[in-house]
Amino acid sequence: MEREICIRCGGEMVHIGQEHLQMGKYGWILGGLDNLISGALTVDIYCCRKCKKLEFYAVEPPEEETEDSIARTPCPYCGQLHEMDDAKCPYCGKRLY
Repeated sequence: MEREICIRCGGEMVHIGQEHLQMGKYGWILGGLDNLISGALTVDIYCCRKCKKLEFYAVEPPEEETEDSIARTPCPYCGQLHEMDDAKCPYCGKRLY
């Protein structure tokens, strides 16, 4: 797995925790208001035992299927997922059946 070996020195990567990184920026006029609106990104933090470099990996919550969500299918031309009721692929533009 990519998180077990350091890409810089080949050392062992160790999981050291999980943190919330604040999104947005601190502005001169609005101060930290942008930070409150932007939310936070949850990340797993790994540290190399040899070179002490840190790597951050986003923790993505599993996608929840809702009852009103439209079914998706892969495009026969480009393979990208699109909604089943699309007349043409939104990615490659080819007409769908």
